[in-house]
Amino acid sequence: MEINRSQSPWKGLLALSLALCMVTLTALSLGVSAKSSTDVISVGDGRWALVKDGHVETSYTGISKNKHGWWRVKNGYVDFHANGVYRNEYGWWYVKNGKVDFDYTGIAKNANGWWQIAGGKVNFEANGVFRNEHGWWYVKQGKVDFNYTGLASNAAGNWYIKNGKADFSKNGTYSKGGVNYTLKGGKVQGNGKTIFLTFDDGPAQYTDQLLSILDKYGIKVTFFVTNCYPKYQYDIQKEFQAGHAVALHTYTHNYGTVYKSTSAYWNDFEKMENVISKQTGHRVTMFRFPGGSSNTVSRKYCSGVMTSLTRQAGQKGLTYYDWNVDSNDAGGTKTSDGIYNNISRGVANHKQSIVLCHDVKSYTVNAMDRTIKWALQNGYTFRTLQPGGYTVHQKVAN
Repeated sequence: MEINRSQSPWKGLLALSLALCMVTLTALSLGVSAKSSTDVISVGDGRWALVKDGHVETSYTGISKNKHGWWRVKNGYVDFHANGVYRNEYGWWYVKNGKVDFDYTGIAKNANGWWQIAGGKVNFEANGVFRNEHGWWYVKQGKVDFNYTGLASNAAGNWYIKNGKADFSKNGTYSKGGVNYTLKGGKVQGNGKTIFLTFDDGPAQYTDQLLSILDKYGIKVTFFVTNCYPKYQYDIQKEFQAGHAVALHTYTHNYGTVYKSTSAYWNDFEKMENVISKQTGHRVTMFRFPGGSSNTVSRKYCSGVMTSLTRQAGQKGLTYYDWNVDSNDAGGTKTSDGIYNNISRGVANHKQSIVLCHDVKSYTVNAMDRTIKWALQNGYTFRTLQPGGYTVHQKVAN
């Protein structure tokens, strides 16, 4: 994980170092800790170190924090020469001159590859086309995929990617899954409308079939997963490795359990987080409430619980997603033709459509080949949901 770029030592903390120096050195000379807990403090001569009980933790290499920020520590001392992507137990971080730069959003590298950074942290939920000063790149689960050649999308459209990078010299046509695309300057010429296909309640017995259809057309979707069918947990890993967005729905999908109280909801949430982490190696920040944020069935179990939960989600740094197009596959529609009609008519009414589907319904999965092909032939771009990106919130009714 080490990156060695030759740069001049950062001097931005010099004034602060001098101000703290006398107090810190006095404490260390007495053989006592400057603070009762482990902290990054000045130890004189322009050096900062991770100190515990008056001693530099020379066995520690990673990222640690104090009230001034998060710091790259190497063998106990802050490494002001560090630039790039480093990790600690909380994630992977973009470091500039020894300090985590929470203002940075873009693509940065380390010895393991190039990574999409959002707010100073590697965003393992990032899928699609992102840019830095060197170009536009295809990112799969937070990492630039230099092996990928094909189409990929972002908010600006659908792009031709060659060896992981957008090829703006590409003109003419490109074929995938029986669909012919017209390219100009590397961009697919479409109608400017975006579809976010989302699938709830799985994985289940039809998920593998759905993954094959998605692969045929090379599009990516968002799965809001549950543990309702434990023997299909392995499909969460397959979804993740294929570059789809894996988001959280619920562990039990039992309304009486999850909406009994706010603590009951977050306990269920944490259990599903653990399942996802086991399958993907990462936790998620995107989720969908069972029944959506506007559900009223929760009133039966706890008055006002949805009002509290939607507020708490933001406080926890989580993003929840409802929908503005309903396939109605969990309602009265029980045929593939009906699913196709509901989606094709619904997306026509929006610039950006978040479409609610369920991969536990055979007629829904069977409708996807026809639905996707129609959308692509009519100029729609498919994207995955992104943390902090486009979302739909319905009116909370409890």
